Amino acid sequence: MNKSDTLVMYLRISVEDKNKIKEKKEESNSITNQRNLLRDYIDKNKELTKYFVTEVCDDGYSGTNLDRPGMKRLLEMAKKQKVGCIMVKDFSRFGRDYLMVGDYIDQIFPFLEIRFISVTDHYDSAACKGITSGMDMAFRNLLYSYYSCDLSLKVKTAMRTKAENGDFLSPFAPLGYQKMPQNKNQLMIEPEGAAIVRKIFELAGRGMGVSYITRWLNREHIPTPCQIKNRQGKSHPWWEGKGKERIWEESVVRDILRDERYLGKNIYGKRERVKVGDYHVHMTSPKDWIRVESCHDPIISNEEFAAARRSVQEYIKRGRGVPAAHLFYGKILCRACGHSLKYKKTSNPYYCCMTWKNTGESPCIKGYLRENDLVEAVLSAIRLYMKIFLEGEIIQKNERRISDLQRQFARVQGEKRKFQEQKAVWYERFADGKISGEELKKRQEIIAHKQDKLQQECDTLQKELSYLECIAAGKVQEKGKDSLGVDKLTRGMVEMLIDYIYVYPNGAVYLWWKFREVPVR
Repeated sequence: MNKSDTLVMYLRISVEDKNKIKEKKEESNSITNQRNLLRDYIDKNKELTKYFVTEVCDDGYSGTNLDRPGMKRLLEMAKKQKVGCIMVKDFSRFGRDYLMVGDYIDQIFPFLEIRFISVTDHYDSAACKGITSGMDMAFRNLLYSYYSCDLSLKVKTAMRTKAENGDFLSPFAPLGYQKMPQNKNQLMIEPEGAAIVRKIFELAGRGMGVSYITRWLNREHIPTPCQIKNRQGKSHPWWEGKGKERIWEESVVRDILRDERYLGKNIYGKRERVKVGDYHVHMTSPKDWIRVESCHDPIISNEEFAAARRSVQEYIKRGRGVPAAHLFYGKILCRACGHSLKYKKTSNPYYCCMTWKNTGESPCIKGYLRENDLVEAVLSAIRLYMKIFLEGEIIQKNERRISDLQRQFARVQGEKRKFQEQKAVWYERFADGKISGEELKKRQEIIAHKQDKLQQECDTLQKELSYLECIAAGKVQEKGKDSLGVDKLTRGMVEMLIDYIYVYPNGAVYLWWKFREVPVR
């Protein structure tokens, strides 16, 4: 199917839209209403019926930026020329940033020869004949942008007011506390976690350093904050870790010893977003934080807090910035614990496993792996791999594998669409009063969990498929020929050929290529 055969209906609903629908203030932006409106428009315009119609949906995402799963998928389809027409209810569904929307509609989509239709705005790029979308659309999207900024300011003001009144506003309670069932803005002590916090402060008060406390916690197999939250049913992907076992880290212990909330205070405003719709945040000055005393029962006393702080070396928090993109950044892992090896930038850079440092008894590699030694081994392995590759051993298998991957990818995409439709059905039942909000939330969480798994499978398939298609197009062969004669390993070569580099406790290093594992030392 070529690009002229596919029409994509893009549907988006934000959290604010959902709240309005719940309050019966604005039903028009519901996913069901958008879908019906676009379908009716297609039925009434016969020349649109020639398209194969599909849809992409973003449920619960802001329109102030493009960082949305559905939007990313749509733009990826557009880049691969798999879209002939994009249709939305109105410009704000595509986005509320008027400059960004204007760039796509006036520059990018025309360049890709993609037709764009905004139904309620009465805009169809096919009728413009090279003319830009004009001042009318610019003013509309400028209003959308101002609306988002105004809404953000109102929300921020309301949140600060609640914080000044002593409400707890963080999404997750710190270790030792949990949110009250009857009031999510109030904290109550959680006994298991509170006992751990008291022990940490007790050890620090006795003069024990952060490293000693971290090792003690791991040696005694004290559950980590992540493990406790997971047991309480508050599981999140970023709490699960890369290995089966979670360990305490010095940074976690240090943060606990510095957390004034254990004195009964609420603290708000440590971080703020760089701009409206941006997911990036930056640290604010402590003088700008909102501190409110006696908001909940303290776990430790002021004396215990002061004693612990005196025994712990004060840590000056530096700006996070961008991590140093060293040669093997994000690629080199400890095979024993699954965590990334720490890069130490010295005159002779090396890698080491911090799990062993934090536990003192882990089976991880205990020494150092010099970067120069690793570079030499990896470069030799790449040359060998490319020699085999160029002789045709892998190429012969590509066509069959690509076909298998394409079938699997189509199956996963079909399952994803079914779950998206199920999500819409459950929401319609909620809107009709057939199920409660609690039941809706439960159903949506189950579906979201399944969708996440399918998306992970989809990403894995797409990654391998893209690589094999690259090979079939001859792009990797050319780069591979260059690799045989080079004397220097580059980040591009590492990215192109290697998924992971595993380091075993005995010092053996394995390269995990795109398809198989090969020992290099």
